[in-house]
Amino acid sequence: MTAEQRVVAWGDELVKLHAGFRQELARIRAGGHGADLRTHCLAFCDALHAHHEGEDAVLFPHLAAGHPELAEVLARLGAEHRVVARISGRVRDLAGADADAADELDRLSAELEAHLDYEEEQLVPLLNSMTTMPEDL
Repeated sequence: MTAEQRVVAWGDELVKLHAGFRQELARIRAGGHGADLRTHCLAFCDALHAHHEGEDAVLFPHLAAGHPELAEVLARLGAEHRVVARISGRVRDLAGADADAADELDRLSAELEAHLDYEEEQLVPLLNSMTTMPEDL
């Protein structure tokens, strides 16, 4: 696969990454208790946080520079990242204290699903049409 082919499929890659987040969160919600919840939540929350930090620091500024019409979309996505981060933090705290995190996991799932759906709806077609991407991604 050439570099150009890889970039053209960037939106599809984002969808695949999001599918992994969805699957892992569903697995955590289905069977996470005690040490298992702490271990899986920590890994999941860290990966999700790193993904969102990369979008906020690199991808969104790149998109904003070339597509000023996305200003409101990117602002909303950034705000959603902060909401997801707060909920993830509460889940981590509850899991670390061996407290019941089911309600917060449900809330995280709902917020994250809505966020991922919106991001895919708004960005995947554009990402799949782009021929340049920031090198830090």
